[in-house]
Amino acid sequence: MYAKLDSGENLYDHEILEILLFNAFPRVNTNPIAHALLERFCSLAEIFKADAEELKSVDGVGDAAAYYLRCVGLCAERAGRIEGVAKLKSYGDCRQFVKLRMRGREEEFLEMYYIEAGGRIKRVFTYTDSDANRASASFDGVVRNIALVKPKGLLIAHNHPSGGSAPSGNDEIFTREMAMICAMNNVRLWDHMIYASDDDIFSYNDCGKLDAIREDCSLNSVIKWIKSSN
Repeated sequence: MYAKLDSGENLYDHEILEILLFNAFPRVNTNPIAHALLERFCSLAEIFKADAEELKSVDGVGDAAAYYLRCVGLCAERAGRIEGVAKLKSYGDCRQFVKLRMRGREEEFLEMYYIEAGGRIKRVFTYTDSDANRASASFDGVVRNIALVKPKGLLIAHNHPSGGSAPSGNDEIFTREMAMICAMNNVRLWDHMIYASDDDIFSYNDCGKLDAIREDCSLNSVIKWIKSSN
């Protein structure tokens, strides 16, 4: 069952419910209970809308399973109403979001915000290295995350807890690496912001450097460089 779920195969409703109920009934065959629930409520939607007492009226469903299913139902309802962590419609929104994420952090953090069409943030990946006081993300790890999440855009932010927001040489190299990764994967690099305080935030986009970096690291530029090197 887990193999079918992992491979993306089409699952019947009773199979989905059976997998879900594994968490409420460890080491128990949940197939009969899944069928009994569907026979009573006729659909997954009705199961997840039912209250705990009605769920417990089905043979094999006790307190733990009933409250578990009710909680899943509430999660589904709220997920349907929530558009995402945040929706970024402008670079002003990006700046405000970075302030909220970085404010008060005493160690150096690097965060990557994977953005869908329309500006909705789909995933947030956070990196830190408290020992070296330098946050970093591996090239391979970022590529894997992009392949997994399939974002339309990427916003990068990190903080300088003990200094100003001016980018270091490592920051310049890292920004170019990320621009190249984005170009290779058809993802738009929105910005790389460096936070020192609410009043001191460096933005590669605002200062005009990002366009030049994106152009230098575009696929066409890389191809031209390879040809000229040969």
